[in-house]
Order: sequence, then C-alpha cells, then structure tokens
Amino acid sequence: MINCWLVRAFVNAEGAHGNPALVVVEPEGNSVTAVQRQELATRLGVPANVFVQDTTAGRVSIHSNYGQSIRFGGHPLLATVEALHRIGKVPKELVPDAGPVSCRRDEDGTVWLTAPARWSKPWRHYQMESAAEIDALTGLPEGEDFTQVWAWEDQEAGRVRARLWAPRIGKGEDEACGSASMLLTLKLGRGLEVLHGRHRAIIRTRPVDDVQVELGGRCAVEPPGEDVRAALDELYIGR
Repeated sequence: MINCWLVRAFVNAEGAHGNPALVVVEPEGNSVTAVQRQELATRLGVPANVFVQDTTAGRVSIHSNYGQSIRFGGHPLLATVEALHRIGKVPKELVPDAGPVSCRRDEDGTVWLTAPARWSKPWRHYQMESAAEIDALTGLPEGEDFTQVWAWEDQEAGRVRARLWAPRIGKGEDEACGSASMLLTLKLGRGLEVLHGRHRAIIRTRPVDDVQVELGGRCAVEPPGEDVRAALDELYIGR
C-alpha cells in the first residue's frame, strides 16, 4: 500500500476546513514520470498533490488539479511536513522545483516554512474598506483576476480578512492561499494573521527580511478515499 494522506492545511479556529492537499510518499525505485503525476493530479481533482520522491533529502514535486505543476506552494508544503510527521519523519528542509525551503513543526502543532515571497505566483492585491465587504463577496471586483482581496479586521493586531480567486487559470476560490499572504506580508512590512476564505482559515506570517517570509498554520489529516488509493495502486504497483 502506498503511504498517502489527505491533509487540510490552514484549518480555522475550530480545526475545520482549510485547503486540501494529497501527499504521496513514492516507493523507492519507481519510474513514474512528471507527466504521469500531472495526469493523476488532474484526474483526482484535489487542489494540490505533493509527490515525495525522497523523504531524506526532502525532494518533492507539486501538481495542481488544473493541469499545471506548481514550483512553490505554501499549503502543499505545510501539508507535506504534517504528513511526514505522521511516519516519524521530521524534515528540516523540503525541496520543491523552486528551491530549498526550511521548515519545522512546533510542539503546539503549528507548521512553519520559510521561503522567498517572490517564489509565489504573481498575485495581485486589492484592498477593500471593511472585513464585512470581504465576507459579502461572491467573486472578484470587476476587472480583477489572480487577486487576493483583503481588508483590515484589526489593524493594530495585524489581523486581515482575505479571499482569493484566479479565473484565468480555471481556479475558483482558494480557501487559504499562503503564497499570496506572503506577498501581502512583504507589501505591508509586518507579521499578519490572515483569516482567509469563506471559512476563515488561519494563515500566520512573519517577515524575516525584505525577501524571506515565514508562513505558518495548523493542519488536519484524514485518510484519502478508496478511489484515490485505487488510482495510486494502479500507478505505482500495477505497473
């Protein structure tokens, strides 16, 4: 059986919702290609799919459900740290296509990573007047795309309300976008608690310098469905 988990990164205050990622620890010596990984990710429909190719070196590849690989992604990497923790692995570094990312898991269960914010997709930011306006959105303001819409909920405390959509790549609302929140952190020059998406996923950020940002959140793990396991067994064992 292939080691795999469905991990929801950036859960909310109740430990619910968050952004799902499928984390797969690939068996040693497999010959699965990047094209096959992407085909599987597209077919399964999970927003992010992480294939751990080497648990010791931390080498991973990330594939979306909209037909593209992901060089760097906040929620899939946090999900990977949490998943590997379940099998006694404590990675200090993960290596997606973008480059090495330092990571840790605190005793309270919060997972952190540190990376250059510029590795994120080129998200736009659109500030609105109030958190209530963000809550009422059913999509992006006219003329916006690839945009994180945000407003202060408590500016003194660094608490932000945010939501994000990217229609041009076929991406609906992103429940919790860590990479866009990293860019917003550098833009505002301060640590943030971002309450993201319809269900107020909790994303924490801290600027390290004018390049690097710490990104943190809590995760919840659940077993994948039988259809996912069957697809993985077919790819890795049935070859």
